[in-house]
Amino acid sequence: MLFRGNAMSDKFDDIVTNWRLMIPIILTATGLVVAIKFGIEYTLLTWDHITTEDAQVKATKIQVSPEVSGRLRALYVDEGTSVKRGDLLAEIDPTIYQAEVDQVRAMLEGVLYQLEAAQQELTLAAERYRGELEQAQALLYRRRAEVDEAEAALAFERARVRHLIAERRAALEMARARAEESQAGLGKAQRELEQAQALFAAGVLAHDRLEAAEVAHAQANARHEQAVQQVRQAAAHFATASASDKLVQMRSQRVEALRAEVRKEEANVQLAWMNLAATQFKEREIDRLEAQKRGLEARLTAAELQLARTRVVSPLDGIVILKKAEVGEWLERGQPLVVLADPADLWVVTNIRESEIAGVQVGNKARIWADAYPEIRLDGEVVSVGAAALSELAEAKPSEFFTKIEQRIPVKIALRERNHGLKAGMMVWVGIERHRPKRPERP
Repeated sequence: MLFRGNAMSDKFDDIVTNWRLMIPIILTATGLVVAIKFGIEYTLLTWDHITTEDAQVKATKIQVSPEVSGRLRALYVDEGTSVKRGDLLAEIDPTIYQAEVDQVRAMLEGVLYQLEAAQQELTLAAERYRGELEQAQALLYRRRAEVDEAEAALAFERARVRHLIAERRAALEMARARAEESQAGLGKAQRELEQAQALFAAGVLAHDRLEAAEVAHAQANARHEQAVQQVRQAAAHFATASASDKLVQMRSQRVEALRAEVRKEEANVQLAWMNLAATQFKEREIDRLEAQKRGLEARLTAAELQLARTRVVSPLDGIVILKKAEVGEWLERGQPLVVLADPADLWVVTNIRESEIAGVQVGNKARIWADAYPEIRLDGEVVSVGAAALSELAEAKPSEFFTKIEQRIPVKIALRERNHGLKAGMMVWVGIERHRPKRPERP
């Protein structure tokens, strides 16, 4: 039993010893197989692809700067912070900008108050002066009508009185002529009566002839008294007619008074027109206030815009990759504050040797590997080929020796996948499908 146990122990030791010898062999063989596999794959890849490790992941970068100058009051993000479009990144001290807004708003309110008062005053003044003008014009028309009526009445009365005076003067003159004629007849009858009385006393003339002379004298005396009475009546009528001429003078004075009233109302109308025209100056004042209002509104809009610009917001969805200012610093307008990168907009820029650039064209497929994710292969496509080399030989002094340096051309590759995990700035390995132009057929 003891011998048997020793034999089994020796056999187990041999097996262990043999496996120890086999492990390096197996590992070497496995590594050789893997190396051969990768070598074959690399050979096949390099045969059909242009490969390079000179490639880097790029992203859209935006340098965010404040649009107004001021002291940085608050910074709400740090490097690595994810932000959305419109998120508040920082705030500039708004004190001076708020003061400007308050000042301009107060000035605008003052102008609006003046404008409202001027418009109300213009409305009231225009209505008042328009009413005064209409009233003055109506009174002027009435006064002119009264003057026309009074002048017509005066002309009629003047003509009537003149005709009446002329008629009464003619009647007076006729009565006086008759009185003179009757006076002459009375004197003749008196002389005949005296002669008849003398002849009757002498007994020469008969009594009946004396009586006839007495009757003739009495008749002549009666006619004379009647003529004298007619003269008195005609004189009285003439005096009455002359008194009517004074009434004409009074009517004439009334007409002159009405004409003076007309001139007064004409002056009132002219004054009302001047007052109404003076409202144009108030309209000009309103126009000036309107222009001042528009200017202040524009200033207020600009001041409010400046105040709003004290809040710095993100222009896109991205990540803060660099912070260039700290709270408390004075920032000038346009001075960099933070740098944002858009992780959704990534591409790869690789630099291809000029000896291989002929095999790269827009549209060529590409493969990308990253050291961070060795198990993942990403697909891409060439979207642009640089028009010039990255650098040129620096100017040097003329020399008899010259060293040629192969240049590199930048090539941009777009990534097809979105959720690939790449970060801006990563170095990657790129293989671009080689473009092989067709050879021209022989004639």
